Amino acid sequence: MVSWSDSESTGGSRAQYIPSDDSPLKIPATIDEPSFEGLADDLNVICEHGNPGRKYVAFEGISTGRRFIACATEGVGNCGLVQWVDEHWPEYLQNAIHKLWLMYEHSQHENKMACLEHSSTVHNLTQPKKELQDTYEKLVEDVNNLLDYKDSQPEVNQKNDAENISVSVESSMTKDAEIKKLKAVVDQLKQIHVAQATVIRNLKFSHLKEKEKLSSDKRTLEICYADLKKEKDDLKKEKDKLDCCIAELMKVKEKLTMEKSTLASCIVELKTAGDRNKRKLHQIKAICDED
Repeated sequence: MVSWSDSESTGGSRAQYIPSDDSPLKIPATIDEPSFEGLADDLNVICEHGNPGRKYVAFEGISTGRRFIACATEGVGNCGLVQWVDEHWPEYLQNAIHKLWLMYEHSQHENKMACLEHSSTVHNLTQPKKELQDTYEKLVEDVNNLLDYKDSQPEVNQKNDAENISVSVESSMTKDAEIKKLKAVVDQLKQIHVAQATVIRNLKFSHLKEKEKLSSDKRTLEICYADLKKEKDDLKKEKDKLDCCIAELMKVKEKLTMEKSTLASCIVELKTAGDRNKRKLHQIKAICDED
């Protein structure tokens, strides 16, 4: 972990880094921000490899929107996060961001559960459909075999063929009844499938509404972030003005102190001269008294 040195300046001085014994901080998820990207050459900050860090904007947890500098080395040699550029957000803003992330994760969880339920329904419908298809194919095969058998027998066996046909017809009627039952089951499963599809559509609609709400909240946060940034810049300008005023007042104070010292010296000299004049007056008075 590294940070800016207190002795560095922004006027083109050489960048320094301070190594730390702690393990490197994990780099959070990021979002593309054209106004803050690329190498941090202008910030004079380097990582433990001695290379300039890279600019990122966090998109994870309560640090969403905070700018930071991280190691630009790719792969396992990355030494992690180097320096946060922005301070921690105010507590009320952190709470709002945390709530938005919870809402997003809850929406994602509900969407996954709806997809799993839909997959389970489709799987449960696949097996009855396959059984119905097998039964239908078997029925067609039996009818074809019956017709082939009839064509291959002589006319003297027509009576037996008629009996066999009757038996086949009865068997076909039984299979038709089974097919009707299976069709009823399939119709019921289709209705269930339609109901499931309606539920999924409603869930998707709810998810879209949540997504729109999250987008609106995100825009609100971006506006708050822009206002906070502007307020921060204004406070920095006011601080610079106050620093200039303090510097001027210090100069005036030093000037007044020097004038005070000069006046004190003049007062001492005047007092000394007055004492000498008094002594001379006393001497003159004494001489006059003697005369």
